[in-house]
Amino acid sequence: MGILEIVRMQDRRDGRLEGKLEGKLEGKLEGRLEGKLEGKLEGKLEGRLEGQHEAALKIAAELKKEGLTVDFIAKTTKLSLEEIASL
Repeated sequence: MGILEIVRMQDRRDGRLEGKLEGKLEGKLEGRLEGKLEGKLEGKLEGRLEGQHEAALKIAAELKKEGLTVDFIAKTTKLSLEEIASL
């Protein structure tokens, strides 16, 4: 086995090791980043939905005081009949 063959084998081995290491690191970093982003987005979405739901409840209460039917209020606010009836 000549020196050139030994050098080529070492280069191939080094290349394989680099590829494996890069793949593992990229996978870990992508997973962490995706997890953090999903958590933040879920938190923001839940917060917004809660705020919208509370606003819809306030509007429904006002409409109910004005004497509008529960069915109409449910259609316009997208709240359930039970939620509106409990106001």
